[in-house]
Amino acid sequence: MEEADQKNSQYKLPLGEEVNLMEQEARMILPGIQTLFGFQLIAVFNQSFKILLTPSEQYLHLASLLLVVISGILVSAPAAYHRQAHHHISSHFIRLGSRFLTLALIPLTLGTCLDIYIVSWIITSSVVASGIISVLLFCIYLGIWFVFPRKRAKKILQLPVKELKK
Repeated sequence: MEEADQKNSQYKLPLGEEVNLMEQEARMILPGIQTLFGFQLIAVFNQSFKILLTPSEQYLHLASLLLVVISGILVSAPAAYHRQAHHHISSHFIRLGSRFLTLALIPLTLGTCLDIYIVSWIITSSVVASGIISVLLFCIYLGIWFVFPRKRAKKILQLPVKELKK
């Protein structure tokens, strides 16, 4: 009976635990962004970058690089805000931080898809194949990171909220 109750309920976390959860989420995302940024940066200094890529493809890579940097800025924004605004833990801070983390996924998605386009083009030499691969990847990101959570949120919001027992 208790397991069925857990599936049909949602639990309210104390504010401190919500902030810890948000912090953990940022800590999971940021290393991936930093790693991607590092590989993107290294590619520019590789000899084949100028040889294999046309100027327009190099600009696409630059756009991708900038999008990944913007994503990193958005992921770290809650920490910067919290430190400088001397903001205490509040539901406002949690909403703000959650928005920053969610917004960070948009440029990360676009930047990754642009770079996948470039890598696919280098490998396949086909604009069409590269475009299809990038669009499919974009759809996967869109579905898993945005559509699915919003669909589930509608169902979850209808569940009763219970206090988390320690």
